[in-house]
Amino acid sequence: MQSYRVVLGMHNDLSYSASDALYEQVYQGAWRPFLSGLYKFSSIKSVVHFSGAIFTWLEKNHPEYMYLLTEMVRKGQVELLGGGFYNPLAGLVSAQDMTGQVEALSAFIRKTIGKRPLGAWLYEYSWTSSLPAVLQNSKIQYTLLPARCILESRPSHSACAPVISEDHRKMVTIFPTFESTMEDQSFQPFEITLLKLQDVYKNCSTFIMMADGSDIALSWQASGCESPDLLFERTFAWFQKNCLEYDTSTTAQLYRSTKASRTAYFAQCCSERFKKYCENNVSRDFVHNLENYQYMKQAVLDHPLAHALYQKLNFVSAITGLFRGDKSRKKASLDDIWRAQCGNLFWESPDGGILLAESRMAAYSSLINAEKTIRQSRFHHFLSVDDLNFDGIKEVIFQSSLYTCYIHSQTASVSEFDSIRTSKNYACGWNASARVTGLFKDYICESSSASAHGLLLSDRWNIIENIRDANSVAFGHDFSGKIGERSLSVVCRKSYKFENDFFSIEYEIENKSQTEASFCFYTAMEAIASANIERNRMAVVRHRDSQPVDIRSDFFIPAVDGVELSDSDSAEKLTIRSDTPCFAAGNPSLIEGGSRNPSLSADTVAAQPLFEGISVRIGWDLALPTEGTVLFSLSVRLEH
Repeated sequence: MQSYRVVLGMHNDLSYSASDALYEQVYQGAWRPFLSGLYKFSSIKSVVHFSGAIFTWLEKNHPEYMYLLTEMVRKGQVELLGGGFYNPLAGLVSAQDMTGQVEALSAFIRKTIGKRPLGAWLYEYSWTSSLPAVLQNSKIQYTLLPARCILESRPSHSACAPVISEDHRKMVTIFPTFESTMEDQSFQPFEITLLKLQDVYKNCSTFIMMADGSDIALSWQASGCESPDLLFERTFAWFQKNCLEYDTSTTAQLYRSTKASRTAYFAQCCSERFKKYCENNVSRDFVHNLENYQYMKQAVLDHPLAHALYQKLNFVSAITGLFRGDKSRKKASLDDIWRAQCGNLFWESPDGGILLAESRMAAYSSLINAEKTIRQSRFHHFLSVDDLNFDGIKEVIFQSSLYTCYIHSQTASVSEFDSIRTSKNYACGWNASARVTGLFKDYICESSSASAHGLLLSDRWNIIENIRDANSVAFGHDFSGKIGERSLSVVCRKSYKFENDFFSIEYEIENKSQTEASFCFYTAMEAIASANIERNRMAVVRHRDSQPVDIRSDFFIPAVDGVELSDSDSAEKLTIRSDTPCFAAGNPSLIEGGSRNPSLSADTVAAQPLFEGISVRIGWDLALPTEGTVLFSLSVRLEH
């Protein structure tokens, strides 16, 4: 009878910004039953990975779990894998930040558990060629990658034999790994996965199988077991019964007893589900063969919502790197930046990822806090330019003691509007149908009505004036096209003027058509004040009176002077006022179908769409004679 060496493992990658209810649900559905079931079978060994955020939550909410985990690690029954503290996607962060995160989790495990990890878990198996040096710098000796990646590099190679990878004479061993999942990404018991692998890889005698804790929490009910405890007890009992044929091991034991068969250099690698996401989201207008691109980064850049967060992350990382002074302040700023590097935030992961409003708002909050930490106590407002979105065109940045505003040059729109006091980005709402985010994107349409939508988007603006001393910048755009059955030719000028406590947007529109032009001009915003739709408060302003608006359904209100948006739990209010009467229209931005949230059943998920923000339009019906010009403006202020 052939003897097999088997590694059973569980990895857990919940975002630090996930709710306590979600953490508790996964704890009760996966983490607790896995460890308690394993404890009853002392001869069975396992490998476990928890992110630093999960460890922090366990210490606070379930210290008894940490005591049990420590005992099992010290007995050698459980091996803890290190990795990035906040589970970053390795292809998106710098080698310096990745080193810092790996070292932070390794130090935490050594201090808390008493044993420094020898191996590291990579979120979604995200691999880059610089990782061997990064891991070796933190004394990490090995990591795990999908067996698929190793077979793709050399089909004749054994799918189960480890390889070595190297970067600047720093080496790390890579163990090929299989996910214990079914085709629908739900958890598959280890013994079933093992038997299937034996049939496929007949020459292999070692199998490493990992399972996602969130998948386990979702899947145990479908197993027919009364509880997840019984699910794992049945699995571990099977391995104990067949202990003569299957010897469970840890990756540390494999590392000591197994020699790598060859050296391999991988340009990039990731999990199958993340690769499929990248393939579906990378723009095919410019990219035809993904193998020629860093598709992890390309997928981020081609998703407007993820791209906006990524540009903020890189900007704050850059200014933090330039900070010289108090080391404790810089360390605090770096920790906030690392939080925002959580890999779950940069794709539409099975649990929602970037589509979860609470997650991306928490990420922006961390980055704003990082920015505040390194600011001088006497901060003077200023206007600057920088290429935030990596397109070779400078964007406009205004920073004051009360807010920060980023302006996208090609659309002359606000891509980010941060409150310094509340650490909130009001411009991170998401319109999934139009795939847009941000504030003050300008449209022209035939007429104003509750159902009117911009027929033509003005997306080719140019900076025509930039006066930094006066903290102002002007954009110009020439529009020619058809509105309904009529031709229209207009010249638009849009000027931003900034003060420390507010800014204004001045519009000047001139009719260049041969005839009188009647049309509707409006500016659209994807705004959000709270991740909870019930806590968002919106009102329209007429003179000094405010009229509440029900944002849970579509609304259209003519002849108003502006709108107000706030969080019911905050004393801060975003106020946008027009100097001439306008209409206000909008609707809640929702994504049907929800996400694979382990705290919800399948029926509940289908019934509860994700709230992404509020799509708001402020507009004016205009009638201009030939060569006629109209002027109007908006003022934007954060009030307390």
